[in-house]
Amino acid sequence: MLHIVKSLEKLKLVFRYLQQDDAILLVENAVYASREHSEYFKQLVPATRVFALEEDLLARGWLEKAEKNIQVINKFEFVELTVSHAKSISW
Repeated sequence: MLHIVKSLEKLKLVFRYLQQDDAILLVENAVYASREHSEYFKQLVPATRVFALEEDLLARGWLEKAEKNIQVINKFEFVELTVSHAKSISW
């Protein structure tokens, strides 16, 4: 399953339901979790497949601040990511 997370507050809820083969996509204000100094970043570490939308990182001046283990994807790759997962949920 692909978990599309829009707000930081929802990350704790996402981790209650996260399964081993799931992926997380950070969009909108959730991209702030992509920096090591974010209190939410430590929650992302156990998730092996974490993505962040490039357009949202750019809009917030956060592109250069995203950690290396967060895979930055553009809107076209976002579409491919949703197609590659049988199910997705937005938080």
